[in-house]
Amino acid sequence: SVSKTKNEGRILKDKEPKQRIREIKSVPSKRKNSLVSVFVAIIALTLITGVVYGVFAKDQLMGSVDVAYKGLLSAISSAKEKDTGGMADSLLTADQGLQNIQSLTDFLKFIPLFREIPDFATVLRSANLAAIDALKETENIKDNGLSWIFNDGGKLITSLKTIREDIKKASTSGTEIRNKAALFGLASGFSGEYISLQSDMSFATDALDGAIAMLEGDNNFAVFFMNDSEMRATGGFVGSYAFVNIAKGEIKDLGVNDIYYPDKFTETKIVPPKPLQAITTDWGARDANWFFDFPTSAKKILGFMEKSEVYSSKGVKFKGAIAMNHKVVTDILSVTGPIELPEYNIVLDKDNFLEEVQKEVSRDSTIRGGERKNILKALLPEMIARLKDLSAAQKKEVISKISARLANKDIQIYIDDNNLEKTISRMGWSGEIYQTPEFGLNDYLAVVFSNIGGEKTDVYMRQKVNLESSIDESGTVKDKLTVTRMHNGDNETLKFYNAPNQGYIRALVPQKTKLVSTTGGFDKKIATYDYEGKGYSVDPDVAAYEGGIESGKKVFGGWIKVLPGKEEKISFDYERPTTFGNKFTFVYEKQTSIDSYFSYKVTAPPGYIFKETKSSEFIYENPEPPSRLLIELTLARL
Repeated sequence: SVSKTKNEGRILKDKEPKQRIREIKSVPSKRKNSLVSVFVAIIALTLITGVVYGVFAKDQLMGSVDVAYKGLLSAISSAKEKDTGGMADSLLTADQGLQNIQSLTDFLKFIPLFREIPDFATVLRSANLAAIDALKETENIKDNGLSWIFNDGGKLITSLKTIREDIKKASTSGTEIRNKAALFGLASGFSGEYISLQSDMSFATDALDGAIAMLEGDNNFAVFFMNDSEMRATGGFVGSYAFVNIAKGEIKDLGVNDIYYPDKFTETKIVPPKPLQAITTDWGARDANWFFDFPTSAKKILGFMEKSEVYSSKGVKFKGAIAMNHKVVTDILSVTGPIELPEYNIVLDKDNFLEEVQKEVSRDSTIRGGERKNILKALLPEMIARLKDLSAAQKKEVISKISARLANKDIQIYIDDNNLEKTISRMGWSGEIYQTPEFGLNDYLAVVFSNIGGEKTDVYMRQKVNLESSIDESGTVKDKLTVTRMHNGDNETLKFYNAPNQGYIRALVPQKTKLVSTTGGFDKKIATYDYEGKGYSVDPDVAAYEGGIESGKKVFGGWIKVLPGKEEKISFDYERPTTFGNKFTFVYEKQTSIDSYFSYKVTAPPGYIFKETKSSEFIYENPEPPSRLLIELTLARL
């Protein structure tokens, strides 16, 4: 419609001058001079009026440009924060400014300085409207996606395709927007930000391609329920899991099982990591999340499951896995309200869920490995039914809570698809280890605790991680790590809470790190077993771990045991040569599900200070550190 209006305007203005020329030619010569004078006066008056109008139009124009510009920058900022609601509001604000600019088209095209602005506004508005449409469709998925994935997968796929096309439309205009932005002096701000957003849109398109292809196929997934009362590297012991089949965008099969069930029907003989040999001679799916890097652990668990006769006999392969701890379930129960399970004679809610699950899965509740009664198996279908019936506002509340859990690594996702895995990693949902460069002045730390024979006591454990570092003139970083673990379950009546907390604690640090000394902990005697004689194979990642390398990091650790009401410490002194420079980077990654205070102090080399603190020390303390902490400091010579 805009194009049509502009064409009509051009035709009208082309006809008017021709008509006026004909009228002037028909006037007698006596009046010609006077009419020419009048005509010149009219032209002059028109020019003067145009200048005056131009001043006011310029003010209106710049005001509209300012509204559109700020709206688009605000939208980009909201996009980086994954705030779709804020992004939609900002884009609508920008659209108002762009519409105002377009309304000045007929006048601006005759002013050389401004003639390019309407076309720029048109290109921007086209991209803007496509982005708005994509956000509207995203909101549609938020409102209806849960129902579609259970009842109408075709609508889910169609909706995702619509979003993909809208993003492509918005992205296509990117080059032209960048070029035109330079004409108006916006290249340093708007253009750069828009290039970044265009890259993000291209990335999103690739991710949607992968998601759509996956949903259109027939794929199996595992959902691991991590028991964070029995801590393991990825956030808890995987006591139960859900088998999920998705075909044509819809869940076709969903069932819950004990993790011991597939292990019962496998003959795979693989040597477990040394610390796990204290409780088992066989490595299986139940203990395979030994590695802090979630993609590595997920592959190990799925690999064991696929080799079990439960799945191998049917040719079942898994496309991916999702791991979640009890906090995710309690968040959902906080929205759905209590759920009654008559077969257990219990009503589960956000307050009693964890304890009731512990009772059901405790060692003396039933024999492991059979088709035992499973409280999660009973809860899941009831919870899904409740989720389907939630109001639109409640569904958005659930999505908001899940987003927060993803950010905190309470939910971790692994998909066997390069595009999707890149997207998941970029969103911070993969649970993968951060890889620091081996060169340059930097440091890294992750502290990982695995409960081995310590009952369900981790729910009552509190942990403090303290790291003191110093940098010398050569660039060598010297570290002293102290981990303090406190057991607050001494007043609990349930025996799996009021029991010694025992496990293996390890530190992941940069390669080439040298362990100088270990203080605290205890020596655990592990019985020897003739693995070689009994035909066991060695997993390459386990072999690397036993050699002191885990997921590209140096690893070392020790055993620690804490009695109820007591606290224990274990310390490691280590150092690593680096390349000295004026930039220092430190990364700390927190183990998910664990309640851990973190304090950090780093001291600059003699003769240097940190610009950020204007002193030789930088100190950081946080009782609830983020899942990944990045600290960047600048050294300055005194």
